Amino acid sequence: MRRDLIWAALLVALLVAVSLLKAKQPGPPQGATRSSVDFRFGGYRAWYELLARERVQVTRFREHHDALAASGAGALVFAFPDQRASVWNAGTGVPSVWDAGERGALRAWIREGGRLIDVGVTPSTSRDDGRDEPLFLRQTPGDARAALHGPWSGPVGALVARGTDRIGIKPHQGVQTLLADRAGVLVVRYRLGRGEVTAVASASLFENRVLDQAGNARLAYLVATPRTPHETVAFDEAIRGDVVDRPWYTALDVPERIALAFAALAGLLWLLYGIVPLGPPVRLRPPREPTSEEFVDAVAALYGRARARDHARDALLADARRSLERGPRTARSRALAEQIASAQDRSLSTDPALVAVARLSRIAREETVRATNPDRRSTAPAGGARARRRRR
Repeated sequence: MRRDLIWAALLVALLVAVSLLKAKQPGPPQGATRSSVDFRFGGYRAWYELLARERVQVTRFREHHDALAASGAGALVFAFPDQRASVWNAGTGVPSVWDAGERGALRAWIREGGRLIDVGVTPSTSRDDGRDEPLFLRQTPGDARAALHGPWSGPVGALVARGTDRIGIKPHQGVQTLLADRAGVLVVRYRLGRGEVTAVASASLFENRVLDQAGNARLAYLVATPRTPHETVAFDEAIRGDVVDRPWYTALDVPERIALAFAALAGLLWLLYGIVPLGPPVRLRPPREPTSEEFVDAVAALYGRARARDHARDALLADARRSLERGPRTARSRALAEQIASAQDRSLSTDPALVAVARLSRIAREETVRATNPDRRSTAPAGGARARRRRR
């Protein structure tokens, strides 16, 4: 038996090992992820570390965009993966999560005072996406050696990996150009509600492979510079599918949470009541048999609760009247009849009063027996056994 168990365990271990060896490991992404956790050529980990080294409070955002207001982030770095090798085109590469609901939540957060650092191309969710946007991207034959101009041209100096995308600005939109070259605009800023958007034409400027070249690192710092000393800059990882779902109870409003708390407290108290004794134990069997006096008291109490005294009074008085009707009309019987009539109208509230009525009924019965049979003073035979012997 033991040998069979050993062979079975070895067989299971062999099957597990074969399945692990044959399991296909996920390969590296086929395009630039622009993720702050990616150390490869197309990641943004170098940008994240640059800001952290410059003592900027940086974090990663991994929730749906309707949770931005509760996240505490003041600025959001928003850069999609390289679309040339993503699920929108070839079906492979870096997946992304983006729809109209996420877009609406993001724009609502900006209008309430958030700051968006929009880097590169943002996928469209509907045909109406571009109608309310003051910008659009256009393709131009870029020149990597062209001089830069604009307010940020001095600190930046030069750039590499500019790409061919340039920002087009719609007229009368109040957009400020921060950096441009001969091919077009590279960086702009504009207001949206109480917040602002800083848009960068090319997302390849801040990838790990080129961030240490020319003035790319200086531009990366200028774009993400906090407006206040305590502003937190968050890198958006949710658009790459790295979403941590919120707990279910966060979907409840305040009244529902209070009701749930009361229900949980009631359940806890119910469990404690069953576990912890809150009073003396209740025995199923009495420790001793009740005495006769206790039994009579209990029966009297039961009669009192059931209002049975009046019923017993009526029965006793009816028996007393029948007894008097069978006997002659004497002064004694007339007095007893008056007492019975007066007792009929009184409500009994105590046991002694009921006992007095029972005594009155017995007296009436004895008076009837005495009046009809003078030799008998009670319901028992007058002379007992001796009287029967005399009759014989």
